[in-house]
Amino acid sequence: MNERLREFVRESNLDVYGLGKERYKWEYTVEKFAEMIINDCADIAHQAEPYASGDLIRQHFALAKNQ
Repeated sequence: MNERLREFVRESNLDVYGLGKERYKWEYTVEKFAEMIINDCADIAHQAEPYASGDLIRQHFALAKNQ
């Protein structure tokens, strides 16, 4: 999970670190959920402003295009 997403987990009070062995599964699930939202928003931004807005959103969250 990248650092920005970790910040969101902390700020939202999601307790992924108290889960022991299950932590990795939960962390992956949270990360995948966040990536799906980020990519969907980036796609919408790209439709509105095709010359970089979607890429800027993905770069901000350190995501590659089309994950």
